[in-house]
Amino acid sequence: MKKFYIHTFGCKVNQYESQLISEKYKKNRFVRVQTPEEADIVIFNSCTVTAQADKECQYFLRKVSKLPNNPEIILTGCIVKNKNVDIKQPFKPKEFTIIKDKTTLFSEPEKQTITNFDKRSRAFLKIQDGCDSFCSYCIVPYVRNVLWSKPENEIISEITNLVTNGYREIVLTGIHIGKFSDGLSNLLNKIVQIPIDFRIRISSIELNEIDNKLIDLIQNNPDKLCQHLHIPLQSGSDEILKRMNRKYLTKDFEEKIEYITNILPNLALTTDIITGFPGENQTHHKETYNFIQKNPFARLHIFRYSDRKGTTASSFANKVPQDLIKSRVKDLSKIDLEKRKKFITKNIGKKRKIVKIGSHKVLTDNYISITTDTSKLSKKISEITVPENAEI
Repeated sequence: MKKFYIHTFGCKVNQYESQLISEKYKKNRFVRVQTPEEADIVIFNSCTVTAQADKECQYFLRKVSKLPNNPEIILTGCIVKNKNVDIKQPFKPKEFTIIKDKTTLFSEPEKQTITNFDKRSRAFLKIQDGCDSFCSYCIVPYVRNVLWSKPENEIISEITNLVTNGYREIVLTGIHIGKFSDGLSNLLNKIVQIPIDFRIRISSIELNEIDNKLIDLIQNNPDKLCQHLHIPLQSGSDEILKRMNRKYLTKDFEEKIEYITNILPNLALTTDIITGFPGENQTHHKETYNFIQKNPFARLHIFRYSDRKGTTASSFANKVPQDLIKSRVKDLSKIDLEKRKKFITKNIGKKRKIVKIGSHKVLTDNYISITTDTSKLSKKISEITVPENAEI
């Protein structure tokens, strides 16, 4: 039997789609291997959100093209749909196949469902694709511009199958999950009624797409919906938010998260921050720092601004020097560490629902990672007292 290897770079949606590809190849009697050196076919499922993602793709292609086993190379993913990237430059690797329509690699593109999630203890489930928000820094609406939502009956069936196969936590994901066609809250209301032992985590959701029904559902279904929301902020400066073409101001963000955390005091609130956006000066940076400091974030995901040709922000003047961006990342990383410690301290000694995420780790419903002996834990959702050495 032929052997295949998949290298996935990028978001949870990409990881889900790689699983779709894997299940198709397995149905066609291929064997999935763990290194490209073992493979007859190597599939690279790429990302193009940042310049670093492009470099990762080029590096991987160079490496695989020189392997002595001489595998067939298939390149798919977002980079091949980015018209501003010439992937075959500046080097000339061996010939490889470029597949722009990734769905042709899926077993049943009209259904797009999986039954397992290779090498993972939690399963990602893609319920939506595409974005039309056009934040000024983001290339995604140019490479994933078709809005698509999975039918609800297929989502319910897929969750049931995944839980039956041992996955107790399902992470709902999408390119812009809040644009799920029938309403995310309406979908969740149906999911929580599935009469089996599992829980749902929402991967990421925009501020303006969190309605009161969603918060009520999380409050009233603590065994089914994780006490964790990842809400991208991107900047704590109103001027920068406007230039980013975000659809809220800091006052809106603060009022919404105050409402949420008053109802859900144990919720983990995590966020994304972009530092070094064109025109961001020290005052803007300080506004972001102060906004983060005074609000109840549990963890920050900090990104350096990455210029993407073809986006609106790419044409903006006053690009921030890399050494200054690096300095601002350090500032934000310090406050991130403080926020993490504060959140863990607040939770020490409290009992939380957990699922296994490895041979020696568990994850609480509010996103706390705990190192512990999991050998005696059942496959069902269990409970643990949060120790001092916990992390988020």
